[in-house]
Amino acid sequence: MTGSVEVSSTGKEGEGGELSFLALIRIHEHLNQLFFSHQEALLMFNLRIACDRMLVFEKELRSHMKVEEELLLPIYQRAGRILGGPVEFFTGEHKRMLEFVGRFCEKLRELDRNPLDLKREIIALLDEEATFKHLVMHHDEREQSILYPTLDRVTTDAERHEILPRCFPANSSLRQMGYCG
Repeated sequence: MTGSVEVSSTGKEGEGGELSFLALIRIHEHLNQLFFSHQEALLMFNLRIACDRMLVFEKELRSHMKVEEELLLPIYQRAGRILGGPVEFFTGEHKRMLEFVGRFCEKLRELDRNPLDLKREIIALLDEEATFKHLVMHHDEREQSILYPTLDRVTTDAERHEILPRCFPANSSLRQMGYCG
């Protein structure tokens, strides 16, 4: 797919104004908002909406991870071994995040079938989700400080113009929100 990614309004340009992989932070921000909307539904005790929103979050998270693992991480490997940022860190964190999400989905289905002691069960779920959010925060920081700057360093501006638009369309609601051209 081709298209353009608007980055100047968000400051996601590298030195000299060239396109930067830091523009992908918008996907992380979008995923965070999807997760928060799931948690808002939990706070309203609306398990069906919470579950629906979790499924949307999971779909878009998987889509983003697929782009990173199949497109970006092979390019990242051009830089060689990087202290604090081996490929296995990123893929291992992806795996752990998906394990969390799987547990959340199962717990939501269980609560919907058997809502006994719902308030306490939601508190327990929110506690586990807090742990997940810490993992996501550290993962996002690693990508922002290591992965994306390294990708900028090992790619040309022309490559970034070809690769970056392919990263955004994988997230359908981002397309609808105008995050990609």
